[in-house]
Amino acid sequence: MKQVQEALKDIGIPVMAGVWRATSSQQNPPPQYAVYSSTTTEAAHQDDHVQSLRTYVYLNLWSDSDPTETAAAIRNAMYRYGFSMIEESDKGYNQPSYDTATRQYTVQWTWCWYEEVHADAP
Repeated sequence: MKQVQEALKDIGIPVMAGVWRATSSQQNPPPQYAVYSSTTTEAAHQDDHVQSLRTYVYLNLWSDSDPTETAAAIRNAMYRYGFSMIEESDKGYNQPSYDTATRQYTVQWTWCWYEEVHADAP
């Protein structure tokens, strides 16, 4: 989704749709990176026509070290671009969640992008 890429282009870490994938030049994930997916739903109708859409963005930050500062940068960048936060979770107790399988911290968000639909007149 171009809005996510645009919103997060200056946070200083890789941001990619779907999942991080190893490449021939980079077999291990970077120390910090974000991945996202999205779902779009109709938000409003008038006269049997869609008037607006909501796109929910499921964004995950993965980090080898404490992600607090990067999470704040992501949050601020998304707000500045016009996203609304639905929820944020680190699922940790007094600290960010640590995933023992990946040996990384993780922070998860659900964001919402709202847009009006302008159908062409017949």
